[in-house]
Amino acid sequence: MDFEGLLFRSDALASGVTDGQLRHARLRGELIAVRPGAFVSAAFFATLNSEQQHLLLARAIAHEAPVVLSHQSAAIAWGMDVWALPLAYVHSTTGRTITARKGRRRIVHGSTLSESESTVFQGILLTTPARTVVDIARSTTFEQSVCVGDSALRRGLVTRTELDEALYSARHRTGIQNAVRAVAAMTDRSDSVGESRTRLILVDAGFAPLLNQSVYDAGGTFLGRTDFLFTGPWGCFEFDGADKYGVNAADTRASVLAEKDRENRIRDAGWPFARASWRDLAQPDALNERVRRMLARGARMPEPEGTFRAEPLPPYRP
Repeated sequence: MDFEGLLFRSDALASGVTDGQLRHARLRGELIAVRPGAFVSAAFFATLNSEQQHLLLARAIAHEAPVVLSHQSAAIAWGMDVWALPLAYVHSTTGRTITARKGRRRIVHGSTLSESESTVFQGILLTTPARTVVDIARSTTFEQSVCVGDSALRRGLVTRTELDEALYSARHRTGIQNAVRAVAAMTDRSDSVGESRTRLILVDAGFAPLLNQSVYDAGGTFLGRTDFLFTGPWGCFEFDGADKYGVNAADTRASVLAEKDRENRIRDAGWPFARASWRDLAQPDALNERVRRMLARGARMPEPEGTFRAEPLPPYRP
C-alpha cells in the first residue's frame, strides 16, 4: 500500500479495503500499525524524523478520542524546536486536577485548562503556544526550556506578554519557579537551538554579548549580521550549525563562500572573529576560553571602524 500520512481502519473499510488486506500488508512489512486501527505505510514512515513520527502518533491518539495535546507534543505540532526533549510518549492535558497518568505511549497531565489556553491548529486540539512553552518550562530542564521558548518567540508563535500571562495563570502549579527563570532567559533574537545553547553557556560564564547585531563599515555599508557581538573588548563570535550551509553540494559551496566573504568583510573592519560548532557545546570551558582569547586579541586592537545595531530580524525560514 502506497500512501502518505495516517490510514484509519474505518476509512480503509469504507473505501473497500478489507481487514484481511490490512493484515497481509502488515505481514509483508508494507504497513505499520501506529496505534490499533491506525496505520502508516512503511515507506512513508521511513522518511520521517523523530518529531514527525511523534506527531503521527499524536494524531492517531487524538483520533481515538478528543484530547488536548500539550507539552512537547503540542510544541512539535506548533513547529517549535524540541531539542533533547523525550518523545517516547504523547502528552495531553485533561483540564481536570488529577494525578498525571502514564499509559502505553501516552502521558495524561491533570491540570486546569481554561478555554483560552487551547485552540485548534491544523485539525488538532492543542494548548496555545504560550501555555505550551510554560508547561515545558515547568517540567523540563532550564536549557531545554529556553531552546523551546526561543524558537517560539523567533517564529512569532508567541509574545513576551503572552508568556507573562501564561506564567501568571500557572502561578500555583508545580515547577512555576523553574518556568519563571526560564522565561526570563528567553529571547526572540536566536536563530537556532545552537545559538540558544551557545548564549546560555556564554551568559553562565559571565559574558554579556549582544545578539544578532547588524555590522556596518565607516561608510555605512552593511557588512553582515553576527550571532554574538562583544564591545570593549571587541569581538564577533559565531555558532556554525550543520544546517547552515544548505542541503546539497551546490548550496553548501555557495553558502560557505558567502559566509567566508561575510567574515572577511567584518574582519577587515577591525573585528576579531571566532567560531563554535555543535561539538564545542559539549565542552563549555573550552568554548569560553576561545571567547576569552578572541576578546584578548580585541583588547590589543584599535576600536573597529563603523557601527552596529540591533535591526529587526528577517522572517524566520524553517
